[in-house]
Amino acid sequence: MKDAALKVLYLQDNQLLAGGLNAGKVIKGEEISVVPNRSLDAKLSPVILGVQGGSQCLSCGTGQEPTLKLEPVNIMELYLGANESKSFTFYRRDTGLTSSFESAAYPGWFLCTMTEADQPLRLTQLSEDGIWDNPITDFYFQQCD
Repeated sequence: MKDAALKVLYLQDNQLLAGGLNAGKVIKGEEISVVPNRSLDAKLSPVILGVQGGSQCLSCGTGQEPTLKLEPVNIMELYLGANESKSFTFYRRDTGLTSSFESAAYPGWFLCTMTEADQPLRLTQLSEDGIWDNPITDFYFQQCD
């Protein structure tokens, strides 16, 4: 998975960062596991995103404001479970070659990267005033074999 600026997502200190080079070496992107959330409306393309073979999943938390973090939850348990798992779910919207991911638990909040390299993946609310220095909310999503 790469952002629209072609920065890859990679895992460092239990956090997903977006970058391209580190000490002159090309960074190998983290493989992102994806399963549908079967308890939510399939027309909205609800997906659960995991890393490290699906042993950790992206979560928006459950507080008043969303907090993006990796939680040690197996992606297949969320897939097979009867719970909604909204805090782990993102609505995938495909727009041409890229996709955006909106939090199911916090409507209007999207996964994003910053224009600078080696910054954490985070959540943003899209706004006209661009408070966050134009976050990148579009991602290239390539299926692996």
